[in-house]
Amino acid sequence: MLVLGYVDELLERVRDAFCGVLRGIAPEGRDDSFPSKGFTSAFDSIQAELELKALEERKLKAANKPRAFTESKKFANTRQGNKESCAVGGKSSASSTADSAADSPMGSAAEAEPAAVEEEETGSGGDALTAEQIEANRAKLRAGGGPPGKKKGAKGEDETSPAKKGKEGRSWDGDEKPLSKQQLDFSKKEDRGAPKSKVFQGKKVDLNERFGDLVDEEEEDEEEAPGAAKPAAAASSGGGRGIWASLKGLVGAKQLERADLEPLIEQLQAQLITKNVAADIGSQICESVCTSLLGTSQQGFGTMRATVRSALEKTLTRILTPSHRVDMLAAAAAAKAEGRPYVICFVGVNGVGKSTSLSKVAYYLKSNGFTPMLCACDTFRAGAVEQLRVHANALELPLFEKGYGRDASGIAQDGVRYAKQMGHDVVLIDTAGRMQDNEPLMRALSKLVTLNNPDLVLFVGEALVGNEAVDQVRGFNKSLSEYSASRDPRLIDGIMLTKFDTISDKVGAALSLVYTTGKPIVFVGVGQTYTDIRNLNVDHCVRSLLKS
Repeated sequence: MLVLGYVDELLERVRDAFCGVLRGIAPEGRDDSFPSKGFTSAFDSIQAELELKALEERKLKAANKPRAFTESKKFANTRQGNKESCAVGGKSSASSTADSAADSPMGSAAEAEPAAVEEEETGSGGDALTAEQIEANRAKLRAGGGPPGKKKGAKGEDETSPAKKGKEGRSWDGDEKPLSKQQLDFSKKEDRGAPKSKVFQGKKVDLNERFGDLVDEEEEDEEEAPGAAKPAAAASSGGGRGIWASLKGLVGAKQLERADLEPLIEQLQAQLITKNVAADIGSQICESVCTSLLGTSQQGFGTMRATVRSALEKTLTRILTPSHRVDMLAAAAAAKAEGRPYVICFVGVNGVGKSTSLSKVAYYLKSNGFTPMLCACDTFRAGAVEQLRVHANALELPLFEKGYGRDASGIAQDGVRYAKQMGHDVVLIDTAGRMQDNEPLMRALSKLVTLNNPDLVLFVGEALVGNEAVDQVRGFNKSLSEYSASRDPRLIDGIMLTKFDTISDKVGAALSLVYTTGKPIVFVGVGQTYTDIRNLNVDHCVRSLLKS
């Protein structure tokens, strides 16, 4: 049976031709035994035409056939390809077989395979290899191929060339010598784990030590002295600058009214906003100052300026000095006398420096004779436990941890119980950073605080932010209140500001946080070492806020 690829087209052409012949015969001349011999020549002509067309299509497909792998350069780099390329006396068997298949479009792959096998057995061209050819081929195989002069084991190889230099161990953190391969090999069971952190050796923390470029009180007094000694000269020269310039027209026996103080209040509010004070809080503070100045009168510009400045300083100092002060050392000593550990919980948003601040507080407590324990309750962020372990090793303090993915409130509860059994004075709980609008994480934090009831909930915030700091602390207090299972929910007890050494005189975040919460700023972070924490210098903050 012949398989014709053009049978559909043949039938259609034959039908059209036959119908054309039939239309040429009159109906009366037709009969049921129309002879087919008259149509034989037409059928043979159509079939011959279609066969020729099919043959041309097969030749075109054979010419456009993709190249076989045995004809590619990759095949030449294989073991079989090297064998065939080493054959002396002509093309390889694969290429000759492919050429023969290409010359015969009607041939099949089944016909080409026996030919390839036969040529492999007999060698190229059908001639058997001589002993010299076989030895030459073996030498090429031993050489491994490649360009001349770079064969493996070649006699002409330069034996005096220097050996390739290997990688050298890198020295980190100013080490005198890089670690050797044996020191870096932790594959053995007894050698697992990174080298121990260097133990920090520092002085006792002085919370009132000066840092940064604080304005000296003596320099401030020198600035005020000329105005106080020569009020007339100041008034005659226009007196003052910045927020004080609007006071020059308010000298006299007339009592101050709100309309007189409006320009001063606007400039004062703009001044506070430039110091990173939240806008709404700055407006409320200015309104308080304006209320305290209504009805006053002064005879000279110098005394008026002193009165206004005194009112500002009193208002700002009152805000920055809450009625309740956190004395961590006294509270820890009282808890120790009761036979229980003093528990501090550090909370805050992501990336503000809670773990670093916790380690600074731990060193402060240790340097004052207490034995704190670190509790790793950040089971969410990868590397949080390891980070806290580095601090614990550097400070030679115990660390309580149970890994990742567990309930943080349960870990904190177990940690407090363990600290009491082991006789540790203080437990510092490190929590995961979270945004104030993340309900699942805020519910988990409220559960931790409610279940463990720490002695101090310390909010860690950045001194670099303004309005955002207010939103954060309000959000934390709201969540701790709403998601608490207790009738008397615990809120934030104190604030610790980080990166306080980077803000120069823009100390408005401290004012905003204290004004919003009514809670004191317990510590400020002023550097990157364990001794870099200080008390908030209220006088310095007030001078910075009024400095133009």
